[in-house]
Amino acid sequence: MDQATLLTDSAAPAPCPAAADPAGGAGTAPAAAATDPAAALQRRFGFADFRPGQREAVEGALAGRDVLVVMPTGAGKSLCYQLPALMRDDLTVVVSPLVSLMQDQAEALERAAPGSVALVNAQRDADANRAAVSRAVRGEHKLLYVAPERFSSPGFLEQLRDARVGLFVVDEAHCVSQWGHDFRPDYFRLADAARWLGAQVIVASTATATPQVAADIVQRLSLRDPVKVATGFDRPNLSFAVVPCRSRTDKERRLVAALEREGALPAIVYAGTRARTSELAERLEVALGREVVAYHAGLSRDARAEAQRRFMSGDVDVVVATNAFGMGVDKADVRTVCHEAVPGSVEAYYQEAGRAGRDGAPARCMLFAEGRDKGLHVFFIQRGEVHETQVLRVAKTLARAAPEGRYDVALTELVDDDCEEDQVRAILGHLARAGVIQPAPSSPDRARGRYAAAFDGRARAACRSFAGEAQRVRWRQYRSVWAFVESDTCRRAAVLRHFGDRAAPAPAPGVPCCDVCDPRLVPAAPAALPARLATGAAAGSLDDAILDVVQSADPTVGRTRAVEILRGGRSKVVKKYSYDGLPGYGSFAHLSNSEVLERVDGLITEGRLRSTGGHYPKLEAVP
Repeated sequence: MDQATLLTDSAAPAPCPAAADPAGGAGTAPAAAATDPAAALQRRFGFADFRPGQREAVEGALAGRDVLVVMPTGAGKSLCYQLPALMRDDLTVVVSPLVSLMQDQAEALERAAPGSVALVNAQRDADANRAAVSRAVRGEHKLLYVAPERFSSPGFLEQLRDARVGLFVVDEAHCVSQWGHDFRPDYFRLADAARWLGAQVIVASTATATPQVAADIVQRLSLRDPVKVATGFDRPNLSFAVVPCRSRTDKERRLVAALEREGALPAIVYAGTRARTSELAERLEVALGREVVAYHAGLSRDARAEAQRRFMSGDVDVVVATNAFGMGVDKADVRTVCHEAVPGSVEAYYQEAGRAGRDGAPARCMLFAEGRDKGLHVFFIQRGEVHETQVLRVAKTLARAAPEGRYDVALTELVDDDCEEDQVRAILGHLARAGVIQPAPSSPDRARGRYAAAFDGRARAACRSFAGEAQRVRWRQYRSVWAFVESDTCRRAAVLRHFGDRAAPAPAPGVPCCDVCDPRLVPAAPAALPARLATGAAAGSLDDAILDVVQSADPTVGRTRAVEILRGGRSKVVKKYSYDGLPGYGSFAHLSNSEVLERVDGLITEGRLRSTGGHYPKLEAVP
């Protein structure tokens, strides 16, 4: 079961002296039951043998050694800490990123070892969380899954302080590295929290660590002479293809062709935005003549759970999703993973593509690349850049909101026309890393914590440095992923080299390696989409998108607002009237304002649009 992405910065107390001994405390021996790992594997999980690397990781954890596990998606990383946790006679704390992942793993462990696991997360009420921790402290549970933001609460740490913590597990540990594809400043305090709790062993686990990231994980988590387990990154049963597309319409044609191939289903199709996810699901449903579900973070919790349940059960065979889908989704028989847009990094691509073929049978990973994807990457990198004036404004706002040292503000209060929510979240991370604020657990739409230090020259310089680091990483990832897309060398070899794996590409017998080695992997584009898809507002042309926005926007919009919607603007007006939910929102972010506006005016000249005139002219479609 795979996991990803932790949340807010932790303000843990400094490590206590008892945690400083490299062996986990003066004279303290690892508290492991004298049980043979192979026998325990058979008894607990029903497996006859370990997969490559698992035994080394398990034995290291049982021997009191810190462990770094780097295994590809589907290789069995979770067992590397679950088995020793069940074999030891102390408590294992697992920092887990999402509630659904906690629940999935807890249910699986409950079947293997009833009563062994407890959860602490924001979806449970405070009394239930306190009771779970109390039981864990009393030794009634073997594993305690904890959301990362809990470690910013001194009260939580004090409650857990009396537990005998053996293993402290940091999953998706690449998030701790500034060089990783999903860097999160909130991971920085986890090492301090582990040592303060007296943890004997830290286990760091990830599927997507380059050699540079792996070295950074060791440093950031202060791993002490760790057992390093790296099993290689090749997935021999997977075939990889980059499919060049001339336009969105061409991309849809080729995507439909790929999904109509015999044996292509079940399939996951990753889209780049929420709006595109919903739009593409509707269009594929029509084109394929079968039900297709959408999954993204903008849907209600119940809608997401239902979409996931139906896909996992086989009730539907195709899900179109953002990258919010798949973390911890353990559906073994996915035959195809398609990326409808180029992901932001090779690491993200390989992690998502790796959700195909987890049963070991042949599966295909198809990346549909269009020139506009490159422009979108540049647009989002530039839009995500954090400037010093933005950091200063957020710091001042938090200071005003914390007259007694504590702040509790809605994220919307920190957002303005020049600073979007993602930038605000990055700024909060920079401020926390600089020691200006100490965030506390809160709901996703609020910022809570303590204003700990003045935003002085030192803090300003630190935040400037952190923001620069983040931007340099984004550009490095951009260059790497496009080098992969545009290369004419073996895709499998390129992925392996990216992760520092020098092994020769070795697809399984009968499995095509990649489109470079076997061009037959690239689906031929049909001459046309089905007639029912060749027309309509979402056919992919700028003209159709403009007309769709004009007809769908409520209240109606003028020329400049229509352009803003199509380019993905985030003004207060866009948010107030939910224009960002329109199907065409952000679909032409790669074009300039003037280019889109020129086409709007062209439609007016051609008589397909008209302006109402007046002081605030609006656009209307001409019947």
